[in-house]
Amino acid sequence: MTEDDRSPEAVRAHFPQTVNALRWLTLIVITLLITAGFLNMVRPFLIALVMAAISAALAAPLFERTNALLKGRRMLASTVTMLIVAVIILLPLLGIIAMASQQAAGVASSVVRLLNEVAADPQAVTLPDWLPGWVIAPDTMNEILPRLRDAAASIASAVTGFLVSSISAVTRSTASFVLSGFIYLYAMFFFLQMKTPIARVLLAYTGLRPDVQALLWERVVSVSRATVKGTLLIGVVQGALGGLGFWVAGIEGAAFWAVVMAVFSVVPGIGPTLIIFFGVIYLLATGATGAAVGLGIWGAGVVGTVDNLLRPALVGRDAKMHDILILVSTLGGLVTFGAVGLVLGPVLAGLFVAIWTTLAEVVGYEEAASESEPAAASDQG
Repeated sequence: MTEDDRSPEAVRAHFPQTVNALRWLTLIVITLLITAGFLNMVRPFLIALVMAAISAALAAPLFERTNALLKGRRMLASTVTMLIVAVIILLPLLGIIAMASQQAAGVASSVVRLLNEVAADPQAVTLPDWLPGWVIAPDTMNEILPRLRDAAASIASAVTGFLVSSISAVTRSTASFVLSGFIYLYAMFFFLQMKTPIARVLLAYTGLRPDVQALLWERVVSVSRATVKGTLLIGVVQGALGGLGFWVAGIEGAAFWAVVMAVFSVVPGIGPTLIIFFGVIYLLATGATGAAVGLGIWGAGVVGTVDNLLRPALVGRDAKMHDILILVSTLGGLVTFGAVGLVLGPVLAGLFVAIWTTLAEVVGYEEAASESEPAAASDQG
């Protein structure tokens, strides 16, 4: 090979595909490194940014109505929308969570104290006359109560620890909490004003065909909206109604139990009914028969029917996820992200379902199209 054959121009002429592949590989590596560096840099605020994008998407209908009333002044409409969301949703929610975290330790100690008192004197438990005698028989109590006491103490300690750790994880550092809150509000303020949602903008950089992008976006919005409205909003309503019933019945820590019932609402077939059932048992054990009957009627007639009444109206024709997937995604989100996992978990599960469903449909359509082309050509021949 001559000296001229070793020049860069000669190499590119002999190996054009190799040179192009190296160029693309270099570009991809540089892009990935820069992206990784950027994500690592903003990592402390990623959750705040994601929550801002989700909140903006959920508040988009309210923003559009407000923007129409204000005759297209998008910045003012964004400000008004955020004030409405803060007053109606964010501030009450933060207040309830703060109350629940304060009541958690008291509830745990009260449960353990009650079980210790019953274990010391089983006959002191006053139950209605219509219950069979074996319910408070000494032998039965002596056998069951130690296990029940240990289990209740363990569960109460775990739930209390989780709530306290979730709250403290958010507010561990005052400066970090304030900064994350500022990033959340600032990002949501501008996300609301964007004519194209931020997620749709990011989707345009995937390189997918426009029709696939449109299908994927429609599926993501449908599944996420159905998950948030059909699970989280119903959970909040059921938790609030259940907590109201506990407060009226005189059960200690109503705000704490409201949060617990809101979380339990994602459990298929059980929901807050389990917590209300134990509340009724507690009231019966303490002699408050009237309150127990009232709480039972409230739980069965109001709290238990909320799901059947609200879900069709809230979800409508949106695509829904399976109950099991909603359950594991909500609990997994709680374990992974803390309190914000109640929103992030189901939304990520919705993205997972939407992406894989769309991918399966697109691949199946392309395979069917490729199989039909040879058949059409043979028919013409």
